[in-house]
Amino acid sequence: MPAQLLLQAKAGVACIGLEPSGEISQWESSAEALFGYGAATMAGRDLSFLVPSPEEGETLRGFIKACLRGASASEVSTACMTERGDVFFCRWYAVPAVRESGLAGLAVLVKDVTKQILAVNELNRARNQARSLFSSSPIGIFQADIRGRILVVNPELSWMLGYESPRQLTEIQDDVSSLFADPLRAESFLFQLYEGEQLNRFRCQLCRRDGEKTWALCYGQVTRNAKERVNGFYGFCINISMTVRVEQELKRVNEELRKASIMDATTRIANRGHFDECIVTEWNRHLREQSELSLILCDIDHFKLYNDTHGHQAGDHCLACVAGALVSCVRRPGDLVARYGGEEFVVILPHTDLNGARHLAETMRRCVEGLAVTDERSEAVTHVTLSLGVASLFPGSETRETELVRLADEALYKAKEQGRNRCVVSGESVGGEIPA
Repeated sequence: MPAQLLLQAKAGVACIGLEPSGEISQWESSAEALFGYGAATMAGRDLSFLVPSPEEGETLRGFIKACLRGASASEVSTACMTERGDVFFCRWYAVPAVRESGLAGLAVLVKDVTKQILAVNELNRARNQARSLFSSSPIGIFQADIRGRILVVNPELSWMLGYESPRQLTEIQDDVSSLFADPLRAESFLFQLYEGEQLNRFRCQLCRRDGEKTWALCYGQVTRNAKERVNGFYGFCINISMTVRVEQELKRVNEELRKASIMDATTRIANRGHFDECIVTEWNRHLREQSELSLILCDIDHFKLYNDTHGHQAGDHCLACVAGALVSCVRRPGDLVARYGGEEFVVILPHTDLNGARHLAETMRRCVEGLAVTDERSEAVTHVTLSLGVASLFPGSETRETELVRLADEALYKAKEQGRNRCVVSGESVGGEIPA
């Protein structure tokens, strides 16, 4: 037996000798240990006796004949069966045994490769399963190298981005960055992925072939080579366009509901409830900042008489016109005009001193005085006037926002007492006279 085969035999491989006719002439103890048959049983038999199926028996006989014809260091794999009927997988090796007189037969080694075969089968099964999942996954998947060059994409990603096939996508888009609608988001995706080796729930917009954008939730996982060096990454994209549309619609509806909850239906300005919230917030903010906060409280003169004379519809129209006039007088985003109740309005003026509040109040008085309010039924032009009370305070720890409201209300009462159509600040009369 050749030296190489002897070394393999010592490594736990069964050894069998064959005659030039292919019959078994030598049955080593290693073969008996592997197959369970004794030498007497196997002497003169064909090796195909050890193979459970006729097809594999023919394969083994063909292998032996080829080796006898001169093929060297050949091998073949088949299933085999022990004397007890156990089936396992073997790999057969054979080389000619040559003497001076010519071919003496074959030296055959048989190795149990069941574990290796099962491992390969399991690996192939896993690969096939991975390919199936890749192809049928409802999530868009792509693989890229370390430079971001797209290597492969699955059908779902190509469909998500409006391409007819994965091949069409990779032919047109060869770089991961080109998939992102925003280059900065693409840069952020790659940076975070390589920094953390894994990236979860990265929300972004991807470019479709038709130029539209689609929202996606992206995940990433780096890949490594045999030396454990990062050589690229997998990307996973979930289409969340419908979710985003629902979120945006919900946000829009909630914003409308929020506005409706803080808006007066008649005048379309802030209502009393919103004023009550804002005045507390502004008071506390100005307390922290040690800044002056001003308030204007105003009332439409003789509104009850106007409402009784012209009707409620005309009264509502009058309220809306006055509200619009007041809003047109404020210039800063932080100023708030609200309906305080009935025919009363209130204006919050953050970071405004008494002189600034007095000036704005007088501007509002003149603006309302200049209104020509029309009765929708009689088309008569009616001049509406306004009485205003102005107050200003530096919030302190011992006072509350109600004190500012009380001072403005007292000033408004004095404006009414002094003849209406005027502004009063801390008992001081300023502004226009009572029209004739």
